[in-house]
This record gives sequence, structure tokens and C-alpha cells, in this order.
Amino acid sequence: MAAFFMYEIKCVTDDMLQDAAKLFSENYGIWDPFAEQNMGAFAKQGRRVRMSPQRLKDQCIPTSARTTYVQARVNDELAGNVFATRWTYEGCNVCWITQLCVSAKYRHQGLATNLLVKLRENENDHAFGILSSHPFAIMATLRAFGHGLERVDLAIARTLASNIMNTSPVGYVRAAKLHGSLFDDKASDGTVSCADTDFFVDHAEPDTALDAILAKGIEWPFGRLPEGHEFLALVKRS
Repeated sequence: MAAFFMYEIKCVTDDMLQDAAKLFSENYGIWDPFAEQNMGAFAKQGRRVRMSPQRLKDQCIPTSARTTYVQARVNDELAGNVFATRWTYEGCNVCWITQLCVSAKYRHQGLATNLLVKLRENENDHAFGILSSHPFAIMATLRAFGHGLERVDLAIARTLASNIMNTSPVGYVRAAKLHGSLFDDKASDGTVSCADTDFFVDHAEPDTALDAILAKGIEWPFGRLPEGHEFLALVKRS
């Protein structure tokens, strides 16, 4: 059984960051065919997406805001973790998931959802957001903070996503370009709620996950996902 531990970022040690970077590098995904031409020689097709502790700090831990870290451990092994940054937008507390990763060894056991449930303990957050190419990460977010995929309300994203993301202390969230029919009535490429983040991770695994969702007869309201994009979910606290 997994045990969950929550830390404010000032209590996160260098060893913990090293373990988090290792978990990501070994489990997150591989670069797609367009990564190298868009991101550089390091992003060769089929090579694992790597994360260093410094890059983790630069991308997910802004110095100007509060960041929280939650671990899931099984027999003292890091099985999954989540980083989240909080800030205030027009008097409302926003919690944004900047990284969510579960070891392949421990997937399909509810760890992602339980990591996020732990994250919201004793907090007064009003809105939760995530950018992710993986449908299961989106589903976990909706289960933990909203009413699940089947009852998701995209209206908050249509109305507030642009303004909330523009005020984010997290660089990649602030720089993301919203895309899809939720934000542009003229969009005709099958996208609904996503953002161009210039992150060219291979979509084969996420596509397989989405196929599994659709095979169960569950509607996927976020639309298709172009290369270099991530799905966007923004929900009010349930």
C-alpha cells in the first residue's frame, strides 16, 4: 500500500529533487518525430525525455510563488509524485499541477488521483489547472478536484483560462498558446481544449490511453491533440 507525504518546497532536499528527476526521466515518455527540429539535437526521436534537478527547478518551481511537493512511496520506493504551484488571481486561489508522474510499475492503481487528493488537503483552493498530453493525467485531475470526466464543465476554461494562465508564475504555463474550439469558434481541426506548449513528446502512449477510454463508451470532451500541444483542464473546486 502506498504512503503519501506532502512537503512545502523549502523542505524538499536535493536528494528528493534528484529522485523526482530520475522518476520523470525513466517513466515520462519519449520524443516524437518533430521534437529535434523544433527543440534541438537533444530531443532525438525515440529518446527518453530527460529531466535534471536544475531543469525541474527552472520549469516547475518558480521562486516567486508557493510550490508544494507530494510523494507516493511503496516500500520506501518513490512510486509517483506531483509538483504544484499556487498563486492568486483576482482574489481566487489557483493551484496548478506543474508535473505529475507515476512509475510504470505502479500505474492503474489510483496513485495519480490519490497524489492530487493529498495535495488539496487543508487548502482553500478555488481553481485547479493542468496541461498534459496524457488523458489519464487529465482524468486524475478531474476526479481529484472536480466531478470526474463524465461531468466536466469546460465553461471555466473558456472564460478564465487565458487570464489565469497569463498571471501564472510558471513560465511554460504563462507562455502556452490556447488552442481549440473552446477558445476559437473558427477552429476546425478537431481540437477543443488544449494549448501549444512546444513540448514534442510522443503521443503513442497517450493515444492508446485515449482509445481505452473511448472503448468504455466514455466521451472525451477535450478533442484531438496536435503535436507539440497538451490538453488543458481547468476546474473549480468541487
